[in-house]
Amino acid sequence: MANLTKISPSRKGPPRFGNRPHNIDTTVRTYQLTPEQLERLRAGENLDDILKEAKEMEQQKPKVIAYAKYEEVVAERDELKKQLEELQANMEKEVGHWKELFETAMSDKERLQKENLILENEVQRLKELVDELRERSDRYMDDWTDMTRELRALRLYTLQKLQKDVYGA
Repeated sequence: MANLTKISPSRKGPPRFGNRPHNIDTTVRTYQLTPEQLERLRAGENLDDILKEAKEMEQQKPKVIAYAKYEEVVAERDELKKQLEELQANMEKEVGHWKELFETAMSDKERLQKENLILENEVQRLKELVDELRERSDRYMDDWTDMTRELRALRLYTLQKLQKDVYGA
């Protein structure tokens, strides 16, 4: 019979990788080279030498560039401050103008509300007057109708009396 080989439990399952430190640099560095530096690199010059030289040049330039940039930044800041002050002054004027317009509109609104109330009262008074005049007109119409009947009756009576007196009955 064949003997079965025993497999260690540590060898069963998925593969495992140890946690031992390795001395491999895994950082990714990117460089942006000028066309001249790229030509030097292609010519076989060492990248570290090219970068070291560029770094030395940059260390000498920043003082002059930084001072010039500082003056530009200060001048731009001063210009922006002036613009901000002008904008604030204009804004204050405009806010004052709008505030004045708002106050005018509010006073006009109050005045118009009072005028509207007065006109509503006047309309109500005129409606009452119209009702009163209608009632008076109706009374006068009734009186006129009654008087017209009486007048007709008196005319007939006068006509008969006249005929009786003139022609005899």
